[in-house]
Amino acid sequence: MWRIAGTTGAVGIEIAVAIAIGYFGGHYLDRKFGTQPWLSYVGMLFGVGAAIKALVRVTRQYRRGEGGGNGDGGT
Repeated sequence: MWRIAGTTGAVGIEIAVAIAIGYFGGHYLDRKFGTQPWLSYVGMLFGVGAAIKALVRVTRQYRRGEGGGNGDGGT
């Protein structure tokens, strides 16, 4: 139970960090190339994509751990 709580808590941080890195990386490139605000948007979209990928990964891990039964929903 604690492992599930730790994993789901960590995925929240991972989502926030992925979006922030994407946005600020794009913002840095915008300042460097003078393309404001387009690369910030692109970076944020990449960050959101990475966040969705992390969410899917954790959901699959959770289902794999819970799905070891006979498929009747645990009853």
